[in-house]
Amino acid sequence: MNEAVEISVQESPVSEKYKSPIVLLTVLTTVLAAILAALQADANIRADIANRDSQYLAIQASGELHRAGLEANYEFNVFGDYLKNLQEATVLQLTALEQEQKGKDQAARDTKELAVIAQARADAGMKFSALFTDPRYAPQGDDLLPKAEQYIIDNSAKANEIVARENEAADAYARWNRKSDSYVTALTILAVAFFLFGLAQAVRKARMRLAFGLFGLVVILFTLFLTAVTLLA
Repeated sequence: MNEAVEISVQESPVSEKYKSPIVLLTVLTTVLAAILAALQADANIRADIANRDSQYLAIQASGELHRAGLEANYEFNVFGDYLKNLQEATVLQLTALEQEQKGKDQAARDTKELAVIAQARADAGMKFSALFTDPRYAPQGDDLLPKAEQYIIDNSAKANEIVARENEAADAYARWNRKSDSYVTALTILAVAFFLFGLAQAVRKARMRLAFGLFGLVVILFTLFLTAVTLLA
């Protein structure tokens, strides 16, 4: 008679060791992910604002440069006509003197009248030019010519100021955009920690759970380092 031999198979219980620290690390990772998401959203908003300001200032600078160019073109055209009329008046006066010396009185009188007309045109041009009416640029003392260099500096000052602000906004956009990208990278790396902690909770052996937990902790530390560097940049 064959006796039935009963073999009782006792399954080894699943170890609960290190599960509590893994849960705590998972919660920590969740909080860190929320903070990183908030930082990324803030950086993205700041980048968008800086980009908008940069584009607005670029348009404003373009308009100011156009205005300054038109104004300078008018002023120097008037100044050029002034010099032309002044030179013409001087030449006519010299010609009249030469005609008087030769006894051509009528021709001299006609030439003087032309000289007076040319001088009148030059004087009229002075009334419509900031180079002569503005005390900052008008000739003073023995100076015969206005301060054109100072006029150019003042005329382009506002455009240069707007361009400087536009460059600052563009630099701010680049800086916040880099930070936003860095936060996205940190979030991507942090997803690895979630995966490792998930594996740690799923495995049955305590040693494997500990190994996955340590790898996940290393990922968290690296993420914290990357976040700190990005915040200080």
